[in-house]
Amino acid sequence: MSAEPTRRQALVIGGFAIALGVLSAVMVLLLPEGLRAPAWVAYAAVATFPLAGGALIAGALGAKRLVPWLGVLIICGLLVPGLWVALGPGGRQCSFSLGFLGGTASELVCRTGFGVGALLCLVFLVLLVRRSL
Repeated sequence: MSAEPTRRQALVIGGFAIALGVLSAVMVLLLPEGLRAPAWVAYAAVATFPLAGGALIAGALGAKRLVPWLGVLIICGLLVPGLWVALGPGGRQCSFSLGFLGGTASELVCRTGFGVGALLCLVFLVLLVRRSL
C-alpha cells in the first residue's frame, strides 16, 4: 500500500493549503497588531502553506522537476522565523513544555533553541539544493 496521496487527494489538499495560506496572509494584513514579530517574518512563514500546496499540485500534475525547488522555497520560509528569533534585534521571550514541566525560558535558551532549529533547517536546505541540482 502506497503512502502517497492519489492525484485527486493531492489536488484537493494542495488547493486547501493554498487557500489556508492566502487566508493567513490576509489575517496578517488585517490584524498586524496581533503579531509578535515583523510582518515580513510572518509572511515568510505563511508562504510555506501555498508553496506546499503548489508542490502537491505540481507533483500530481507530473511536474516532478519543480517539486524539489518548491521544497527549497518551503524550507526558506520555515527558516526565516527561526533565524529572526535566534539572531534578530531586541529581546525574546519563550516558554517551554516538557511533559509535566513547563515555564518561561531565558532569552539565551530561547535564542539557542531557535538557533539550533535554524541550523538544522539550513542543513536540510543545503541537502535539498544539492539533491535538486
